Amino acid sequence: MQFYEAEERFRKLEDQRRRGTISPDQYRAELNQLRVTGPQGRLWMPQEGTGQWYVWQGEQWFRAEPPHPVPAAPPPTAGGHEVPLRGGTGLVPSAREKEGGGKTGLYLAMWGVAWIVISMVVYTFWGRDEPMALAGIGLAAVISLVLMMSQLASQWSGQITDVRVERVNIDQGEGSIHTEDRWYAYVHRDNGKRKKVPADPHWKIGDRLEKRRGEPEVRHYPGRSTA
Repeated sequence: MQFYEAEERFRKLEDQRRRGTISPDQYRAELNQLRVTGPQGRLWMPQEGTGQWYVWQGEQWFRAEPPHPVPAAPPPTAGGHEVPLRGGTGLVPSAREKEGGGKTGLYLAMWGVAWIVISMVVYTFWGRDEPMALAGIGLAAVISLVLMMSQLASQWSGQITDVRVERVNIDQGEGSIHTEDRWYAYVHRDNGKRKKVPADPHWKIGDRLEKRRGEPEVRHYPGRSTA
């Protein structure tokens, strides 16, 4: 494969990924095939999401310009993962993976500010007379941090197989139970497992969902219209 051929194929893959016509696993599997052997026998590969070229230098990848001019790559997009290469040649560093780490730091900062404000309010109004109130706030903060980090660390993708409204009971404390209807989507994940997630009413069967590491929200990709 020549450099210009890999560039052309990369642009097509990026277009398919943005339109949601291929899964993330399919995208990365196809990307792994875009390896070019240069004139000096070195292995080259475009980076996921950016199309920037990296060359394999014995033990790791380095950003470099290819030996021949190639068409301009599309601009970077947000979120994502590293691209694995088979054959013991390591990983192409992903710019989108670095951005995901930056988002995690932002969410941690927001979490810290929110709980500091809550602690100050509790201390001002109740803390002097109820010292255990601050202990309760600290415990709640730790629990929320664990839940948030667990959510940020998860990653999965799959196709919606069912969207339905389900009635759920919500405990409002002191024996009070509130019942309300909520939307849920049932997802057939790419690893073969099934997952139930809160859904938006406009989600449809056949749409794809993707949860990326470092992002709290689930990305939604509408399926192809059958009209």
